[in-house]
Formats: sequence, C-alpha cells, structure tokens
Amino acid sequence: MPIESRTRKSRESTSSRPRDRRRESARSSKAAALTTSLSLPKLIQENAVLQSRSQLLLMYSDFQTEMPNDGKTGIGTWLQSRLKEHGMPSLMRFGPRSRPQVFRRDEFSEWIKLALTPVSPKSDAIH
Repeated sequence: MPIESRTRKSRESTSSRPRDRRRESARSSKAAALTTSLSLPKLIQENAVLQSRSQLLLMYSDFQTEMPNDGKTGIGTWLQSRLKEHGMPSLMRFGPRSRPQVFRRDEFSEWIKLALTPVSPKSDAIH
C-alpha cells in the first residue's frame, strides 16, 4: 500500500507542474507582448535597425512585405517607404522570429503616425 500512495503523490505533483509552466508561459507571453508593443514606437522614432533575430512584416489584403534585416535600413525609413508605396497595412507582425506579435490596424495606427513624421537618418548614415 505505501507504494500506491507514493505513485499517486508523484502523479499529482507532476500533473501540477505543467499547469504552473503554462501559467508562467502565458505571463511571459503577455509581458513580451507589452514590451514589444512599447518598444516598436521607440524604435520607429529612433529609426533603429532591426535586430538580427527580429521580424517586421506588414500584411495587406493580398500580399505582405518584410523588412530586410540587413543592419543598414532604419525601421522608420523602411516604414515610410512602404506606406508611400502600398498604403496602410491590415496587420503588422513584429518581434522575435520564433514568437512575433501580431497587431491590428487600430493597435498600430499611432505608431504609423510616428513613421510619417520625418525620421533622423542617423542609422542609415552610419552604415
């Protein structure tokens, strides 16, 4: 009988672990989304280059366009040229390639206004 209670106890303890991990994962995902959404406007204003493991993708009704990760092009400059060429996208994907966040037009419209104001070409001139 003691063996059964040990087995039951070990099953109970292992079954609760994945739930805790899922909660932690959900919390970290929400925190990452908040950090991502707060960092993009700043990156646009600074006309920063895209980090090597990041992705910025604009999605339109019938196509999408991805920012090149060349270490030369500033995010603000790239957004300005895409907006002039294609107009306002429906969705935007931004963040680490493994887990980018998807934003609707109403969520990123304020950030796009930042891109429409003149950006400092400092990032483009350095490279």
